[in-house]
Amino acid sequence: MDKLGILLALVAGCAIALQPAVNARLAGQCGHPLQASIISFGTGFVALLLVGAAMRIGFPEPGRLQLLPLWAWSGGLLGTYMVTVSLLFAPRLGATRWIALVIAGQFALSLILDHFGAGYAQHAISPLRIAGVLCVAIGVYLVMTN
Repeated sequence: MDKLGILLALVAGCAIALQPAVNARLAGQCGHPLQASIISFGTGFVALLLVGAAMRIGFPEPGRLQLLPLWAWSGGLLGTYMVTVSLLFAPRLGATRWIALVIAGQFALSLILDHFGAGYAQHAISPLRIAGVLCVAIGVYLVMTN
């Protein structure tokens, strides 16, 4: 296994747990949660521009982007949904409940995406994989009832 990839994935998981709290604090100073989303994505956009400039990446050629199917443009919309919904509900649910629900949703859809190889390496649904997702569902139930 790729140890660096595993470590970075764990750190990304920590960032996912921390981001709603950071954004909720930001939203507390704004008049509306969407304003906090705009600021959050704005600072992320500026950071990406700076990193891209430092690495001399630049923008893709327009001709390459025209070949993309419409669904390939949805990543930013999905991120906007995630940040905005987390701003609205994570503070009320609490970190553990919020993350448990997010992980359950990720596991459920990931099982299907892997089975069909939709954007990922193909891994068939198996009884053990289903059992793993059911264990996550049981964990969500336990977290939600406490």
